[in-house]
Amino acid sequence: MNEPNSNHILKSITRFRKLAIGSAAFVAMLAAMMVISVVSVLDATTATKISITGQKRLLAQKILTDAITIDHAIQTQRWNDLGPALKDLQQSIQGIQEAHIVLTEFIHWSGATQEHTKAEQELLANIALPYQAMVKSAVELNKLTISIIRRSPYIDQLTLDRVTAAKNEIVESHTNLLPGIEKIVLLEEQKYESEIEQSIAYAKIGMIILLAILAANILFIIEPTFLIIRRQLHELDKATKQAARSDAVRWRLLSNMGHEFRTPMNAIVGFTDLLAEETLSESERTRLIESICDSSTQLTHLIETMLDMSAIESGQLRITNEPCNLHQTLEKLYKNAVPQAKAKQLDLTLHIDESCPVQIETDTKRLEQIIYNLINNAIKFTIIGQINISANRIDTPNLQTLEIKVTDTGIGIKPEDQQSIFELFTQSDDNLTRSFGGAGLGLTVSRELARALNGDIAVESTPGEGATFTLTIGLKETPHQSTPLNITANTQPDQASLESIKLLIVDDAKDNRVLLKHILKKTGAMIEQAHDGQQAIDAIKAAIKNQAPFDLILMDMQMPVLDGYHATVELREQGITTPIIALTAHALDGDREHCLAAGCDEYMAKPINKDALIETCTQLVAKTSASNTHFKHAA
Repeated sequence: MNEPNSNHILKSITRFRKLAIGSAAFVAMLAAMMVISVVSVLDATTATKISITGQKRLLAQKILTDAITIDHAIQTQRWNDLGPALKDLQQSIQGIQEAHIVLTEFIHWSGATQEHTKAEQELLANIALPYQAMVKSAVELNKLTISIIRRSPYIDQLTLDRVTAAKNEIVESHTNLLPGIEKIVLLEEQKYESEIEQSIAYAKIGMIILLAILAANILFIIEPTFLIIRRQLHELDKATKQAARSDAVRWRLLSNMGHEFRTPMNAIVGFTDLLAEETLSESERTRLIESICDSSTQLTHLIETMLDMSAIESGQLRITNEPCNLHQTLEKLYKNAVPQAKAKQLDLTLHIDESCPVQIETDTKRLEQIIYNLINNAIKFTIIGQINISANRIDTPNLQTLEIKVTDTGIGIKPEDQQSIFELFTQSDDNLTRSFGGAGLGLTVSRELARALNGDIAVESTPGEGATFTLTIGLKETPHQSTPLNITANTQPDQASLESIKLLIVDDAKDNRVLLKHILKKTGAMIEQAHDGQQAIDAIKAAIKNQAPFDLILMDMQMPVLDGYHATVELREQGITTPIIALTAHALDGDREHCLAAGCDEYMAKPINKDALIETCTQLVAKTSASNTHFKHAA
């Protein structure tokens, strides 16, 4: 609800509230006599006495019924029927005792000076003996029944005779009690009817006046107020549903992701401890390091997936369309998945139909993320067989579509589960979570991303035979341009290109500074460090003053004293053009643009890939050097 609408509603409510208060005061003055008359008619005490007396009559009947049921069950040795009947008898005894106490208090509280109250008291005294006899016999029957349940089927004749005697006493007491109760009810009803007849005449005129005023209130006050309230309730309902959904997502996110985070963290911590053992062979040490890297990659992917889901839920997901080399993208994903498939002895194939354009316009990162999730799922749930990746172009009169299929020979999905697998934190069977792992976020995120790319994901599957996931996105072909492949961990950058480069590392975390220095020290770069943005500015100014400026700055963006954003802005405002690479754990959509807008030249999200970092530094330094050379020649 926006601010102008909120203020308008508050003003309307205030205005209608004043009208309602004034009208209510006027109604109270005119209807005072009528209210007094109605209150005298609707005597709460009289109505309560009628209700309690009727309740007492019903409970007496239930006690009689329970007594007959218990006696019959004992005589026919149907011991299983005793439990329910006994429970009902106990409740009825308690109820009739409470009703008798309340009725007695009401009648005596009315006072003994009124003729009507004297008649009530006389009737109450007449039913006292049969009431007491019934309660006494019912209590006796209760004790006997409890004893019989404990000893059944070994019941002596004396006990059976006592049960029959108690039942007969209840029957006799009920016969004597019921007429007295009926007389009390009749007396109270006569009193009630008499009072109503006397008050109706006085209430008619007041009711007419009241109805007229109420009609005016409905037309001019209540109805407009209801309209306002309905609008507020509608807005509140929307906000409540959104909040409930957010709370549910947050709880399940913490629950599921907590488990998924601990699994790779356990491997990282455990293998790190093992690396400290001196008895490890070189091959064992290498294997442990590879396991740590794999677990770190898994943990990073979980974090990115969680952030994407948060962006989707909050409506902050951003799509950036750009030229994308479709063939290179598919081949890169295929090559990255081959080792994982070979580890499970699965055949992995890729087929790109000739109809597919080389270059399209889409969000490359999101497209890769979707296909990666589909391939990863296929490998995870395929025990033996093969996985096929295919891409085709589908042309219709009104639409051109890119269709990418990932087909496996895995465990398959039941028909009734083929939609629920796209829900948050859901796999088709809870046993799959224990057998194959997973947070239940991958397919949900993939479908939302596909829809953001004007497409969708569908599934066809036969349990035990495999599944086919089909990704379709709107196809927008662009002219083919030669684009370099993205840098991967297998690329070996030219480290010598940073020889003698003066580089400043700015980060408040000591471990991050140590890590970056360790990565870059083999390049021959001269490295200095700063703990926060203010220290960085001071160091950069001092270096310029000493005519030994920095060639490159690696800037953390979130730091105490002065963060990387403000430090970069201040440097640019002072005319310092030293290249700055933003190294930050902020990896949501828009964070890259935020860093570049502050004045950074490049952006890299943590955790940092060492080869990609060196390559980025090399390219940025080379670009700056070329620009400076061009400027000198132009001058």
